[in-house]
Amino acid sequence: MMKEEKDRLEEMREALDEIDHTLRQMLLLAELSASDSSVDRETLQKGLDHMRNKIDRIADQWNVE
Repeated sequence: MMKEEKDRLEEMREALDEIDHTLRQMLLLAELSASDSSVDRETLQKGLDHMRNKIDRIADQWNVE
């Protein structure tokens, strides 16, 4: 495997790790929202929207057509 291919695979792994980390954060926010009635759901939703956009940006970088 060429160095460029290895570098690209490593970058892809890092992107997937970042997506995985963000999804775990989203799960924690969803669990918090479901378990605590005093939480500000509008603020949580804004956080979830921000994280979804982050995942979309990462995925768009690797969109190969």
